[in-house]
Amino acid sequence: MILLVLAILTVCPPQYKSLNLSKYLETLVCNMHGSLLFLLLGVLSAANAVIFKDCGSTVKNLNIKIGGCPDAVSVCRFPSGQNASIEATFTPRSSFKNATIKLAASVGVIDIDFPMKFPEACGHWGLKCPGKAGLPQTLRGEVSVESSYPKIKIEVTLQLFDDKGETLICKSFPAEIK
Repeated sequence: MILLVLAILTVCPPQYKSLNLSKYLETLVCNMHGSLLFLLLGVLSAANAVIFKDCGSTVKNLNIKIGGCPDAVSVCRFPSGQNASIEATFTPRSSFKNATIKLAASVGVIDIDFPMKFPEACGHWGLKCPGKAGLPQTLRGEVSVESSYPKIKIEVTLQLFDDKGETLICKSFPAEIK
């Protein structure tokens, strides 16, 4: 809220009004100043957003939302002993009969697969199978963050494979188990 008030106050600072500029020039200067401010705020907010790194996704229009991972954080934080929700909307480029999901954590050079109770994405994760090329799909589910997991920073990789073993989705992101 304070940031919003400061932004409003700085859009057209009083020093521009005291220059006795013509109304047109004053408006132009104030609008440019405001545009620069909002551009800067946009860059700063993007710098703090979670960075999803692509590792071979082949689908179109991929949008991923992870519970515990709001837009304004640089690291997803997953509380120990709770569930983390995953939602991915996408449009496959090719048809598939079935799909499986895989989650892995990287700690340094060590990759550890998260145990998946139901890796079948059709049904358990909400995919409509068989999937048709060009028709939007939504993958949605939860993963248990066991209290036995160590409280460390990790790199999580989310993968979705079709029935031929081809990668549909592959995204990684920084996370921390707390």
